Amino acid sequence: MGNGVSGIVITGPNTGGKTVAMKTVALNCIMAQCGLHVTCNEANICMNSSILCDIGDGQNLSENLSTFSAHITNVLEILEKVDRESFVIMDELGSGTDPTEGMGIAVAILEELKKSGALFLVTTHYPEVKQYAEKEENIINARMTFNKESLKPLYQLKLGEAGESCAFYIAEKMGMSHKMLRTAIKAAYGNDIPKDTAEEAESGMNHVFDADCFKKEKTISKIQKKKPSKKKKNIRQFQLGDSVMIYPDKKIGIICQPENEKGILRVQLPDKKIWINHKRIKLLVEASELYPEDYDFSIIFDTVQNRKLRHQMERKYIEEGEINLE
Repeated sequence: MGNGVSGIVITGPNTGGKTVAMKTVALNCIMAQCGLHVTCNEANICMNSSILCDIGDGQNLSENLSTFSAHITNVLEILEKVDRESFVIMDELGSGTDPTEGMGIAVAILEELKKSGALFLVTTHYPEVKQYAEKEENIINARMTFNKESLKPLYQLKLGEAGESCAFYIAEKMGMSHKMLRTAIKAAYGNDIPKDTAEEAESGMNHVFDADCFKKEKTISKIQKKKPSKKKKNIRQFQLGDSVMIYPDKKIGIICQPENEKGILRVQLPDKKIWINHKRIKLLVEASELYPEDYDFSIIFDTVQNRKLRHQMERKYIEEGEINLE
């Protein structure tokens, strides 16, 4: 890979050729090590002691392996064997489970690959993983070029750039009805259409978006260009105790831990607490309208045992007292 780069995160549209690109690189490496001619005019190829792969769906009902658990089983085996002389390729990193948790697992896998010193190529659709690759040393983004009109990959890998999935655009071209697309966009974003999706609409999907909603988005963009700093200051983050709705399941919960610098926060559901990206929730009722000032939220979010122990610790020393944090 050269120039100190040990890992490449490939992104881009579905059917864009990401998996083909990885397989092409791996096969050429194997061919070179076998003394065969490679399928290119010029190449710099490292000699590797092992080439470790996680590609395809290993779902197996007889062995109780789901899509996700099959991937994880394979990934863990790879991480046990990987070393500085290995070349690793992994497809759809962290896929097959909750997007927020899958993103976290994808980043953790990349961290382990980075520590191993191995060369690696991976594909993903997670924007957080693209951001991770952009910030980390020795890892870069890459994208596959794509003909939007014909929906055919151009099989050109552009290093140093992250690509978009173009899911709505591809779904429309493949025949998904405008009614279904409007439902999909509303479920994903509500009325807060992201800039890249709005630009996609302007370039050929205007009929999919609600006219008033799209005009509103364009008007907001103009205001932001005039006064970007003031607009950012007015953005309200979720607060402890806010009542929210989680998409796409439309479950209602309460914020029990505000979002961190990565935009991940914790929500209390009726039976459990979950970590989730702030983009997947919508505010229903602010905490200030639900609870009095200085309300003790530990009544809702903490266990009876923890609250009792905290109360005792405030009065006196408790030997071997242990508060269990979930």
